[in-house]
Amino acid sequence: MLAYMYKTMRRSLKWKLISIIVTILVFTVSLIGLISYYQTSSYLRSDIDHLSVQILKQANMNLDRYYSEYEFAFLMFSNSLEVRDWMRMTSPKLTSESIRTYEWMKENYLNRMFLQYPEVLSISLYNPHGFEQHFCNLYTLPLSYSIKNEPYFQSSSNFEKIKFITGISDNYLDASGKQTRIPVLTLFKQVEGGGYLKIDILLGPSQRVMDQISITSSGAAAVVDDAGTIIHHSDAGQVMGHLDDRIVEAVKGKKEGAIVEQSGNELIVFQTIPITGWKIIAILPYEEIGKSIYYTRNMMIVIAIGALIISVILTYFAASSITRRILVLRRLMKTMQLTNDLNVRVQVEGTDEVADLSISFNNLLGHLEQSVHDLAETRVLQHRAVISALQAQINSHFLYNTLETINSMAVIAKQPHIGLVSVNLSNMLRYTSDYKHMQVTMREELQHLEHYLNIMKVRYKDEVTYQLDVPQELLNAICTKALLQPLVENCIKHGRETTGESVHIEVTGRLTDDGRLRLTVRDNGGGFDDVTLQRLHEELNAADNGYDRSRQVGLSNLIYRLRMFYQAEGAMTFYNLPDGGGAVVDITLPLMTEGGAA
Repeated sequence: MLAYMYKTMRRSLKWKLISIIVTILVFTVSLIGLISYYQTSSYLRSDIDHLSVQILKQANMNLDRYYSEYEFAFLMFSNSLEVRDWMRMTSPKLTSESIRTYEWMKENYLNRMFLQYPEVLSISLYNPHGFEQHFCNLYTLPLSYSIKNEPYFQSSSNFEKIKFITGISDNYLDASGKQTRIPVLTLFKQVEGGGYLKIDILLGPSQRVMDQISITSSGAAAVVDDAGTIIHHSDAGQVMGHLDDRIVEAVKGKKEGAIVEQSGNELIVFQTIPITGWKIIAILPYEEIGKSIYYTRNMMIVIAIGALIISVILTYFAASSITRRILVLRRLMKTMQLTNDLNVRVQVEGTDEVADLSISFNNLLGHLEQSVHDLAETRVLQHRAVISALQAQINSHFLYNTLETINSMAVIAKQPHIGLVSVNLSNMLRYTSDYKHMQVTMREELQHLEHYLNIMKVRYKDEVTYQLDVPQELLNAICTKALLQPLVENCIKHGRETTGESVHIEVTGRLTDDGRLRLTVRDNGGGFDDVTLQRLHEELNAADNGYDRSRQVGLSNLIYRLRMFYQAEGAMTFYNLPDGGGAVVDITLPLMTEGGAA
């Protein structure tokens, strides 16, 4: 059975593809399963760690903002002029000055502070001379209460900054006069003059920040001081309790970080609140984190197996589609080899690489068929060209002899203008019938043009005038033969011969800024009409088309020869001068000299 399957795979490209792809898929899925098993837990723990850090950072910022606002209000009040005046009082007796100070204190600070921070329980002032003043908001203080009885009062002189103190206060009385135990945050500091200022604040607003922290369902978050006293907790019932000593020891002396507490199987993430130095801690049970890890791992395995099954099925159909089209292409190639029929074409299906291969094969057959056709046409044209060349040689010898006879008769008859025409015409024929040299110098091209113009001067006298302006340094430039004469002939044909008016022709040669040769032929006639311009532009665009070039004459012949000799490096432009100034033809060529490229 295995031997049969092996032979089948060796003979069939389809089953080779299926076997290779399935093997790759199984290996890939297995590797993904192993990697996910060992890495998912660390990735998820890292994500949860990062999430915890971000949540703690936000809570830290919110708590720090609360504490900073309390500190700012404390400093504003303690440094106020009214508090300083009160601290300078030497007696607790009511005087107009003490009443005025009290009223200013109440109007400028106390009322605003109680309004802005309704969680403020009381504000207490201690005068250096031993008397006190208390301002209460939500609860009242008993008449026997004194700041001196607070445990932190004895070490108050050692506080360089505002001291943030937390604890359970039993100094406050509710509306019924009953003593109440309240968790409070106390801001305490010695002020200028030797007195003291104390502000008691409820923990409610800052506790709400902790209530909003939710990382895992069974996790917890707390704010603790250095001694481990819980100032805030996501479970409000834990406030003012004591945090587990193992956690307190784990974070002690560290500013921030994440610790795996092995004995409790917990992840501990913590940061330090800058203004107080307290720690904000998130405690995440590993058991709950593991649920996400195991669920994610199992889902990945299920998805991978499902994807593997679907991939195997799709691989079978894809391999069948690819090999079917390849087999069709192979049979067509064999048919073409046996029959030499270039008209066959493969049917293109799809848009993939096999479809591109089919398109390329069809294009190859089309190019071969066109090449065979072009080769046959080229041989016909070559045959015609050889016959035309042989005929031209016979005709040219006859014409040379005839022109010499006419020149001799003109000399005998004393008709020099007839001799001039025959000599110039003979020179033109020798120039154009020299098939060995298809490129000439500008000097030779201008001589050929002057031979033609000499004939025209004999015919039209002063009705044809011309000006040749080509710098001396450009006379050795190379150009294709008979480049200018057809253009000048066109000027005379559509100028003097058509309108009967005199015509002036200018031929100039210049070097362009990019080092190319520009030849310009212009006249003073009526210019090109719209139909002629359109036809010339169409011939310029169609110069590469495969129509019968043996029938091209005049400008069409010139356009074709220019494109054949110079390809894209040669350019020809037809246009009219403004205000009926005449027709202009610009020819731009690469600058070549007899010694090579310029």
